Amino acid sequence: MTTEEFKRHIQRLQPRLQRTAESIIGDADSAEDAVQETVIALWEQRATTKEQNFERLSFTIVKRRSIDLLRKRKPTVPIDAETLLLTETQPDDTEERYQMARKLVEQLPQRQRDAILMKYEDGLSNEEIEKATGMSRTHLYATLSRAYTALRNAIEQHKNETP
Repeated sequence: MTTEEFKRHIQRLQPRLQRTAESIIGDADSAEDAVQETVIALWEQRATTKEQNFERLSFTIVKRRSIDLLRKRKPTVPIDAETLLLTETQPDDTEERYQMARKLVEQLPQRQRDAILMKYEDGLSNEEIEKATGMSRTHLYATLSRAYTALRNAIEQHKNETP
């Protein structure tokens, strides 16, 4: 995809990407950040992205970036005495485990991270991921396999490091 084609696609999609991000985040400034991150990611992938998959990939990335920005925000839920008692009596490490998994996924190379997030966060099928990224079936399976192996190794390493 040439630079001019890329610019044309972005100019056409930008208002819709902005609205999508705003609908997820609820804040125009943060939505603008998500769109900007999306454009950067698309620019980095322009050589491997097929033109017919560009729009779908754009919306997948902006959705993921918007959700990432939401997760980075500090929770603003007030904590009352009842909530504190419930937390103390029923420890739940689900959030901690999720954060650890998320951290490990973020350390993966870009293609592996994108494939894992599309599959598990966006709920896309392998066929949909193939279409969105332009990867062949074999390449996608190899990418996911390498990602799973890297994650297993990182989890094992983490288990060995913690007492």
